[in-house]
Amino acid sequence: LTFPIDIYARTAWNWAYTGLFLGEYYLLTKDKYVLPALEAYTVALAKGRDAGGLWGHGFASLDRNNGQPHGRLPGYAQMNQTSLACFLAILLAEKAGIKHPEILATIAQNNTYYSNFIGRGTLPYGVHPPNTKAFNNNGMSGLAALVFSIHDNKPGAAFFSQMAAASHQTMEQGHTGHYFNILWTCPGASLCGPEVTAAFFRETKWLALINRTWNGDFTYSSSGNTDPNYSYSNLSDAGAYLIQHCLPRHALFITGRGADPSLQLKGAAAKDAVAIATLDVTKLTNDELLKHFDHLMPKIRTEALWTLRARNHPHEPAIRAMIFKGNDLQRQSAISYYGYGCEKPIALAAKPDLLKLLRNPAESIELRATAASSLSILGADAQEIFPDLLQLVLTKKPDDPLGRINEVLGDSLTNLAPDPYAAKLVTDKDLFYRAVNELLLHPRASGRSSGMQLIAKLPMEDFHRAGKEVADVLADQNRSYHSYHNLNPREGALAIYAELGIKGGIEAAFDILKEENGKAGFKIRMLMEVLPKYGASAQEHLPTIREINAGKFTKQWNAMVQKIETTPAAETKTITFEQAMKAGMP
Repeated sequence: LTFPIDIYARTAWNWAYTGLFLGEYYLLTKDKYVLPALEAYTVALAKGRDAGGLWGHGFASLDRNNGQPHGRLPGYAQMNQTSLACFLAILLAEKAGIKHPEILATIAQNNTYYSNFIGRGTLPYGVHPPNTKAFNNNGMSGLAALVFSIHDNKPGAAFFSQMAAASHQTMEQGHTGHYFNILWTCPGASLCGPEVTAAFFRETKWLALINRTWNGDFTYSSSGNTDPNYSYSNLSDAGAYLIQHCLPRHALFITGRGADPSLQLKGAAAKDAVAIATLDVTKLTNDELLKHFDHLMPKIRTEALWTLRARNHPHEPAIRAMIFKGNDLQRQSAISYYGYGCEKPIALAAKPDLLKLLRNPAESIELRATAASSLSILGADAQEIFPDLLQLVLTKKPDDPLGRINEVLGDSLTNLAPDPYAAKLVTDKDLFYRAVNELLLHPRASGRSSGMQLIAKLPMEDFHRAGKEVADVLADQNRSYHSYHNLNPREGALAIYAELGIKGGIEAAFDILKEENGKAGFKIRMLMEVLPKYGASAQEHLPTIREINAGKFTKQWNAMVQKIETTPAAETKTITFEQAMKAGMP
């Protein structure tokens, strides 16, 4: 068997499912003939992951990352649908005895990333927060359950298999159609045991029946798309239904082979796992809602919190007490109760308790960050915690390798004070800029965006304190980012350059427009936001600006051009980056 040298030219979709097939085949038959192919495909997958350990439609190729492995992915980057399939294929290769360093590193990295979602919600599209409004997202809860089962991660397998079991009412939903929903949800739910599997079959039998065709095949709905060139056209759900009917055999790992029998639910627990899908939280009593504050399913916890809060705050004293008493889930729910969506008088009354928790170093940093998030909704009425949050950003967090807590803290800081300079909160400049720079180094775009928003009104005399980090965000050459195809951090950096009249911003904006990745409309809007701030200094670039096709934004673009043309030259003055860095230095 021979394989092309340019492994990065292939798609992650094809190679993931080819690796999955070869892995299952070898583990079932022990046919050594396929081992070289299995190793070639899965090692290639492992080498093609990005810095966060994930995949998109394609791989993080060497040529687009200056020869650096595990750089950035093409297009709009990471997708959990492809990444979970790649992870599954690599796990099967490891079970087949392939111990390549890239395989082992990928498994460790993916386990860290996907473990972050256990107990917090179903998988989002890409590198985004957990989805707490659903049990499933186009089969990804079922696929995650199988992945964790194969990896012997019992908490992950238990959580996501029950999430899959609870999603039988949403089997027709899914991005581009329900193909992966039909394929993965039932196998994932089957880890909960035969009672849950039988109930799941009963609840979804109608869909299989109406999709059955005269010749024994099954139709596939692609969200109403009738384009014959559509990437998901002409597919069939027959294979997915065949896998479902083979579940009792447990011959394959994707049909439960080797699954931990302790994951199986029986009796009332099995019935509840399926029935939770039809639970109408709004029909529960106040006492019942309070009891659901520590429900295993994040969707139920969230709905219970919002429903109880909308009922004029019954049990509010008990919820206040729960801030300090109860298990972690109850405490998280109680703290969140006083955050976004809570009436201000009620939240203000709880402020002393939240402050006490926030400032207690003996409490877990996660609970303290949740308290910070709730307090931040009070805005100016809680700005005394601003330095506390800066300190928390700088606190070491060995149990949070993905930086999730600093994402929360960064968002909380910007909620507290959209302009901390105007609010006179930048009193300890060393502390403030150290925390800001920590956020500007965040591997995720949301963290960098928060840091940039905090210094949107950065004064020239302080530019040297964050100038290097701002320039690095704008240059966007860091290949170790976990999320990157998001213009917000770079737009913030461009705005600072423009506000301070620093040369190089316009050229950088043009470079962003020329990049292959990212949506053109977002880039056009970014340019319309930044270019007028340069005033007459942008006039020398008018020939280039006029050549740009603004598409549906042509009217606004022409108005911007006219504004630049008519700006008096005396109103604008620019300086170099080096001059800006020296402006505030002693």
